[in-house]
Amino acid sequence: MDLRKLRYFTTVVHEKNFSKAAGILHISQPSLSNSIMKLEKEVGFQLLERNTRNLTLTESGEIFYTRAKELIKRHGYMLKDLEEIRQTGSGTVSIGLIESSKYWIPKVIKQFKERYPTIEIHFKEMLGHKKVIESLTNYDVHITITNQLIHDIEIEVIPIYIEKLLLVMHKEDMLNDLVSISLNDLTEHDFIISTDGFQTREDVLHAFNHENLAPNIKYEIERLETACSLVEHKLGIAILPESYVKYYSNPNLVTRSIDSGFLQRTVYIAYKKERNLTPAVFHLIAEMKGFFV
Repeated sequence: MDLRKLRYFTTVVHEKNFSKAAGILHISQPSLSNSIMKLEKEVGFQLLERNTRNLTLTESGEIFYTRAKELIKRHGYMLKDLEEIRQTGSGTVSIGLIESSKYWIPKVIKQFKERYPTIEIHFKEMLGHKKVIESLTNYDVHITITNQLIHDIEIEVIPIYIEKLLLVMHKEDMLNDLVSISLNDLTEHDFIISTDGFQTREDVLHAFNHENLAPNIKYEIERLETACSLVEHKLGIAILPESYVKYYSNPNLVTRSIDSGFLQRTVYIAYKKERNLTPAVFHLIAEMKGFFV
């Protein structure tokens, strides 16, 4: 059994049509049909039902299709690994980023480049839990910096720092007159929060829930920059990561701590366990961990 036959088979299943699949694979339809029949003979059972207008998988074919897709994917990963091994020290490292990390990551990269000056660095912004998982699983990035809680046995997660979540408001907001600010003080204000799928949203809502409160959500955003822009125009208040707001310079915005023991988040480095990362990548991970010690 070779990968070529498996690719033929998975393409036929995906297209649900021999003619379309043959066009995509650039082979004749009779050759494709013959290859699938040979594959069925090789595995010892029928993979496709051909007695209907639309091709369907047999029960055994469903299982085989799942395994075939995984094998093809793993083969692709292996080819990427081999290419990186061939590039001894002069390859590329792709890093997934959360928005707040852009303020400290250049300092780490500067140290890293002193030891590996020829390695190219590609940054990819990772928005949301699904994107983080997909980027690691599909080998789009070698490592990612994330505040997402990842529960996946195939992904290694290393905590690197814990930071506060701080209130961001317009300088003319009446909240700024308070000596101390509690979550209860925020409930009547229009609230700006990350959209579903973002860990910061879950962290903020958890803090409110702990005190049996709920924010008055008026705006949902993906980027922290958007939240700050809305606050600047007096459209509401937001709770944002300290590592972002302490570097975000805007004379119209004020940052305050909130009297709560739950407004904090952990930031992690994550990577796929089975991926053969180079020594350079592990050195970069060590540099990131050491930066916050």
